[in-house]
Amino acid sequence: MIANDGKVNLRGNAGLRLMVLFGAFSVCFLVLGGILLGLSAACGGDQNHTYMMLTSALQCLIVFCLPAWLCARYSSDSPGGWLGLSTSPSLKGIIGVILLFVLALPALNQVIYWNENIHFPEWASGIEKSFRDMEDQAATMTKVALDYQGIWGMLATVGVVGVLTGFSEEMFFRGALQGIMSRSRIGNTASIWIGAVVFTTMHFQFFGFVPRLLMGAMFGYLFNWSRTLWLPIFAHALNNSVVVVSNHFIGGADSDGVNGLGIVENGEIPWAALASLMATAIFLYRFRKYFFIKTKSAIDS
Repeated sequence: MIANDGKVNLRGNAGLRLMVLFGAFSVCFLVLGGILLGLSAACGGDQNHTYMMLTSALQCLIVFCLPAWLCARYSSDSPGGWLGLSTSPSLKGIIGVILLFVLALPALNQVIYWNENIHFPEWASGIEKSFRDMEDQAATMTKVALDYQGIWGMLATVGVVGVLTGFSEEMFFRGALQGIMSRSRIGNTASIWIGAVVFTTMHFQFFGFVPRLLMGAMFGYLFNWSRTLWLPIFAHALNNSVVVVSNHFIGGADSDGVNGLGIVENGEIPWAALASLMATAIFLYRFRKYFFIKTKSAIDS
């Protein structure tokens, strides 16, 4: 980008912004690794709820929030505005997210079931086993994260797994990563889907790849439509919190962490999922402008 005085504006260069974002991410990831070595010894090992919550909180703050903020600070004199944090969500937007979540849930559960039950051909059985082993590790971590006691334990877990995780991941993947690409020549639509692909890939769970891809894209569209990061943050936190709360009251949270309500019982597509898909499509087609779309951008360039 060229500044008014004719000089090249390095702060507006998408490539340099990406280097700052992922360079800071790599450094912060290594720093977190060193911190966790000492934390594991202090907590008596890494297979307990306290350690898992502290790990998750530190990961959110150090690995996701800090690089996103550094990238925003490098890119603009108003980091909050650049990330989309300076504009509050509307009440209509929040209500719209809740309606969208309720309408889409049965269809999303069907996609989850389908993705979890993908089987590779015989020649790729070794790859499938590796992916299944990674899934088992994720299931173990999820079980430990949800191994809390009482209502206060549930609320604390919602605070970390739901609210803090939703905030930090949206700050990184939508506010920073999607924000960089949408300000480049790539354009909004490509930025949303590239951000969603990076989002689901960095979770390293193939058997939850597709539903997380779709949710990442939905968060991206919410950000693009509303021009405030708080709306996808709310949607992300709502989704994660429902997992924790439903596990507390009815059980069934899965390793993918996408949801655990167990609506799909077999391989057949239930009428509820088809109706959910149709209702979601109609809702977005007819009402997205009313609930979500902000005509004038409030995000700095």
